[in-house]
Amino acid sequence: MSSPTKATTETSNTGENLPQLISPKTMAYIHTVLQERPFFLYFENDIESRFYAKRAEEYRRLVSVGKLLFLALYAVIAAIAIKAFPLAVMSDDQFVLKYVLAPIGGLLLLVMLLADKPFFQTNYQWLATPVSTIILFCVMMASVTTVDSNFAQHAAYDVIIIVTIISFGLRVQFPVCLLIICLAAVMTILTTVSLNWKIDWFKFSHYYGLGSAITLIIVGLIERQERFAFLQEMIVAHQTVELDRLNRALDRVSREDPLTSLANRRAFDESLHKEWERAKRDQQGIAMLYMDVDFFKLYNDTYGHNIGDVCLRRVAQTIKQALRRPADLAARYGGEEFVVLLPNTDIEGAIDVAQRIIKHVDALALPHSRSKVASFVTLSIGVTYLVPTNLNTLTAFLAKADAALYKAKENGRHQYQLDI
Repeated sequence: MSSPTKATTETSNTGENLPQLISPKTMAYIHTVLQERPFFLYFENDIESRFYAKRAEEYRRLVSVGKLLFLALYAVIAAIAIKAFPLAVMSDDQFVLKYVLAPIGGLLLLVMLLADKPFFQTNYQWLATPVSTIILFCVMMASVTTVDSNFAQHAAYDVIIIVTIISFGLRVQFPVCLLIICLAAVMTILTTVSLNWKIDWFKFSHYYGLGSAITLIIVGLIERQERFAFLQEMIVAHQTVELDRLNRALDRVSREDPLTSLANRRAFDESLHKEWERAKRDQQGIAMLYMDVDFFKLYNDTYGHNIGDVCLRRVAQTIKQALRRPADLAARYGGEEFVVLLPNTDIEGAIDVAQRIIKHVDALALPHSRSKVASFVTLSIGVTYLVPTNLNTLTAFLAKADAALYKAKENGRHQYQLDI
């Protein structure tokens, strides 16, 4: 199967970073695996890293929540051993105390201290392997001791408990779980042989060999199902991101004028309402520029609608480029009409913007042979400003901007006029 590639981060036209998407190559790999459902499953490249990270996070939460529980479990096991089998614990120069209970307690404390460290979380599987192997080895040494058969049987039960915790609780992957159980068994056998201990091999192979084998089979089957479920989760996450991306795109389209790429009237009306309420609440000034391309009908009749569209696009981008603050909003209001919303702006600032827009549009020098005010495309601009109060309305504010534009046209066009 082909190897999946890393997902990339898309950037919208507004510069907004969208969540990562799964590449088509990776998605094809996922669908192939889910369709074939191989018995032995190990992900390729990036997906395996993601699965490992998910397991690491589950392990972190488990240890974070279960710290006290693990220590309490150890304390109970140790207390039972000391209370019920004091002779076995203290015999042979306190062998069980020194080489079983004490090492296990020390390792548990070490894990509790390091569990929240970033390095431990990143490499938890490989750091947990030696710790788990030694703990399991120590408990098994107690289970094969020849000092007290009852104590050995008690320790055998503890071995089963430890194997269960390692297999299902640590969230290590199946090969690592198999490695821990095999290493602990080999260490136990080699140590007992070197100490000339007599082991009941039938009993040992039954409670540890057979019990561990059954546990490993169950762990392997569970992990296989988890891997398939993880792929399904990736597909759902991908579809969610795709839906979010499409919703963002649809929202952008619904708020953007398709010809000029400026905000459309709907977007402008929403922003105007929001900024009006903010200005009223904070008692700040708000200004608006209402502008019209002079003699645009004659321009269309002379040069054609296609060239007229090009003219509107260039004028629109020039208006946008003349604005200097991110909060200022330029929009196409309809036909050849444009508006600019200037939040938190005084009258001098609004006039400065109007003058700058006229200057920039003049600099375009788009030929207009039938204009009655210049040989190139020009704008007329109406400017209005106020500090909103409960006595003002948005309707009146818009009417003032329209009246100012009408005044600019009446006075000969190619200029700005105020109405405040």
